Amino acid sequence: MDSDGLFVYGTLREGGSNRSWLNRTNPIGHTLAHTPGRIFHLPGVGVAAMVPGPIPETLPPGPGWVVGEFIGYEDDEALDYALDNLDQLEGVGEGQFERKWVPVLLESGQTYAAWAYVFPVERLPRLEREGVELPNGDWVHYLQ
Repeated sequence: MDSDGLFVYGTLREGGSNRSWLNRTNPIGHTLAHTPGRIFHLPGVGVAAMVPGPIPETLPPGPGWVVGEFIGYEDDEALDYALDNLDQLEGVGEGQFERKWVPVLLESGQTYAAWAYVFPVERLPRLEREGVELPNGDWVHYLQ
């Protein structure tokens, strides 16, 4: 599966503490987007963690959808550069997060495949115990 860009839902979103890290990867644009899944706030570390899920029967926003941004890049080479850079931030090599393809629905109604940094699904029980699940799917809204 080829990816068309990157889906971000936590500290990489506009206004997030790691947005400057994302910006140095030279994205060409961003737009509001949703992907199916569950999102949690991790109080001890102050970050969001998403676990992908099945596509809900209803359109977003709402339960079963995570709110974020679709980030576009000039071409595959630029996207690969960004992912190599962001893998370090997201602790992919250490197993903190995994990079996976997710379906993304833009606010315009278009659908794309995008890379996202997600919490390993086998650690979902830990998220349910230690995290705060956000039923509205929007971590930035939760922080406000």
